[in-house]
Amino acid sequence: MFKQTLILILLVGLISCARSAKDRAKAAAKNKAKDAALDKARDRAGDLDIEAVKAKAKGGRFKDLVGGKNLSKAKLLKMGIHLPSGQKASPKACTTAPFGESPGMSKIRRNGKNKFYVCAWVNFQHHIGEDKATPEYNSDTVDMRFDLFKSCVDEVNRLNKQKDSTSTAGINFFCDMTEEEKRPYFNGIIMPS
Repeated sequence: MFKQTLILILLVGLISCARSAKDRAKAAAKNKAKDAALDKARDRAGDLDIEAVKAKAKGGRFKDLVGGKNLSKAKLLKMGIHLPSGQKASPKACTTAPFGESPGMSKIRRNGKNKFYVCAWVNFQHHIGEDKATPEYNSDTVDMRFDLFKSCVDEVNRLNKQKDSTSTAGINFFCDMTEEEKRPYFNGIIMPS
């Protein structure tokens, strides 16, 4: 009986040692993989030009792109420019930039922050002039037109990012129109008003 008990104790001890050795091996492999990943990350970080990274990060800020004076909502209304709800002003640079090239236009990401869209919207209204084919904006319609415009900007940026495209898309007087308002133009017939 004593021999059997001793054999049982030895067997349990051997199994325990085997398990703990296996656990130690797993932990060592995990630590080795973690150290290798850290070394790889450090090597990649060492190859970066820190000043270039800082300049790129800084250059993407909205204030750096537009800088200068803001035009209040009242001043913009005098110019015939309507801001969407919740917007109080827009940088003057949005009106002085060439048509369709508002500051940050290429930085707009689908459904991004409104400040870039608003700048493009102000630029659009400032330059569209006589080509505007939609009714005059008012407080009831400006938000709906702004949403249509944002979709148009997203589509323009999407088309311009396609690598196989040989053309460049741009903002035009269709950007604030509904599909129903565009239909006469795309059918080749412009109905008299």
